[in-house]
Amino acid sequence: MAIVKMKRLRVIALASQRDELLQRLLHAGCVEVTEPQAELSDPEWMALLKRDTSALSDVKARQNAVNGALEALQKYAPEKKGLFIHRRTIKEQEFMSDAAMNSALHSAAEINTRVQRISQLFTQDNRLTGQRASLVPWSGLDLNLNTGGTEHARVSFHTCPAAVDLREVRQALAQAAPSAELFPVSADRELQYLLIMCHRAEAETVTETVRPWSFSTVTFKDLNGTAEENIARIDGELEELRARREKTAGEIAAMADCRRDLQVCSDRLTAELSKESAKERLLTNGTVVFLEGWISEPGIPRAESEMLKFACAWETSDPLEEEEPPILLHNPKWMTPINMVTEMYSLPAYRGIDPNPLIFWFFLFFFGFMFADVAYGIIIWAISFVITRKYNPKGTMGYMFRLGQYMGISTLICGIFTGGFFGDVIPKVAEQMFGIPMEGLPQWLQTFSNGIIVNPINDPMTTLIMAVVIGVIQLVFGQCIHIYMCFRDGHPADGLLDVVPWWLFFGSIGLVAAGQPWWWILVGCVILIATQGHTKRGFFGKLFGGVASLYDVTSWLSDVLSYSRLMALMLATSVIASVMNTLGTLGGLSVGGVILFVVVFLIGHVFNVGVNIIGTYVHAARLQYLEFFGKFYEEGGQAFQPMTYNTKYVDIIEEE
Repeated sequence: MAIVKMKRLRVIALASQRDELLQRLLHAGCVEVTEPQAELSDPEWMALLKRDTSALSDVKARQNAVNGALEALQKYAPEKKGLFIHRRTIKEQEFMSDAAMNSALHSAAEINTRVQRISQLFTQDNRLTGQRASLVPWSGLDLNLNTGGTEHARVSFHTCPAAVDLREVRQALAQAAPSAELFPVSADRELQYLLIMCHRAEAETVTETVRPWSFSTVTFKDLNGTAEENIARIDGELEELRARREKTAGEIAAMADCRRDLQVCSDRLTAELSKESAKERLLTNGTVVFLEGWISEPGIPRAESEMLKFACAWETSDPLEEEEPPILLHNPKWMTPINMVTEMYSLPAYRGIDPNPLIFWFFLFFFGFMFADVAYGIIIWAISFVITRKYNPKGTMGYMFRLGQYMGISTLICGIFTGGFFGDVIPKVAEQMFGIPMEGLPQWLQTFSNGIIVNPINDPMTTLIMAVVIGVIQLVFGQCIHIYMCFRDGHPADGLLDVVPWWLFFGSIGLVAAGQPWWWILVGCVILIATQGHTKRGFFGKLFGGVASLYDVTSWLSDVLSYSRLMALMLATSVIASVMNTLGTLGGLSVGGVILFVVVFLIGHVFNVGVNIIGTYVHAARLQYLEFFGKFYEEGGQAFQPMTYNTKYVDIIEEE
């Protein structure tokens, strides 16, 4: 239960075996390839070796093509799926089959070609639809659209704003161009569509005359016949385009059997991306390649067994003092879900301490303490258990639902001791709907409903005291960890002086509270002043550091009071549940009352669980991040990211 030790790995291998070597290291899953910084800054190295090049962009393009094909299949041949992907198992040999990948890439190309064809058909459809819309206002005009007039007369098509008064336009034309005639064709909310006929000698005069009314000239290039004839022709073409689109979409849907192969190919290309990214960090002179990176100490035997298959040389070494190796946390499998809580904050520094075993029980207890309801616990556990068993989600989602099972159990246990079962639904239903008072219930049910240890609604002050005491226990535990870390790092005096004087100070406050003279607090203050500046230089530095530490009393008080949120969230969950139960039982035992109860019960408790599960998780995590971690935690680590199979659709059965 600790931070996994890392070793610096350096490998020199034949360039001809590069791809096979990287594939086997990918199979091993314990090597992270990094930039060889020291070698890149050494002129002698750079004279011999140059950075290797990879086909990274090509692999990305192929993966985009496969993912695009999968999206097209989901659109044209949708597969019914739930919130989570149902992963299937596949043997590693089948997963790494080049023939299967090439076949899937060919299928992806066929699908994407048809997708592109549909896109082109949509473009044509949009163009024709726009053209049709522009012709509709002229559909009532029985005149060829390419009519320009005769040798002496000109015919032109125009639009103007709908607000224009055509009588004014006609009057202006009558004065400026007596031969001109204005014919309205149609109108809509925005424009009027007009035809103007005039003598060619007056054409320019007509144009200048109508300009003040924002007349625009309309031309119909490459269109013959009337507007109605062109609309009919376009409708036929649109129908043909729709038929072609449906046919092409049907061809895509007919390839739905390729979906599984495409999913495997997508995961395979993700693995290829990992390899190609590593290639870009290699150095080579064309004959040999140089690889540098990190390897987890437990993974060394596995990686060495793979490298022994190749003509290569390697070495491992401890990280230098100034180096910050990547972080890999190792804990028992049942404890790994708590990783998501730590990762949401920050991974520990390499030379720090793994916080997961330290916060695991605290986090679960805090969550259960704040929710504290037997029924809610069963619901949380059941949902998390079913999703985990049915879908087996990976990564953060997998952690979340595995942790959810523990949170459900914790909520159930705390609910037993606080009397929560859908809040206080048992006594409320018994009294409001059946007329049975609390005293009429069986003794064990009375004991449970009253809270075996505490009932947050009936006794909030006791709940608050419990929350504060729990907080003090966790804070003192955090200080003990700080002492341990200082002893581990060879600074025992610093650890003791950082912590023990505070215990003495708060002990002096306890003595005064117990009836001892007030000057015991002064003794505690003197102890702080004398010890808390021990890291400063010089007498005055130590003195001022000690005096300044008295201000930290407020920080301690703030940390302790922060744990009152345990009581607040427990009370909020219980009160909301109680209010919903009260509203639901107002109708009594009548038919309408039962219906009211069922509706209010379902809506109210679903709301209560949905809202409070988020708040409870956040506040349980916050107490770890701000209060507990502040006593010992050194954050800032970067996650270990080895070359490995990181799949979305399948689980790989690895083979030797």
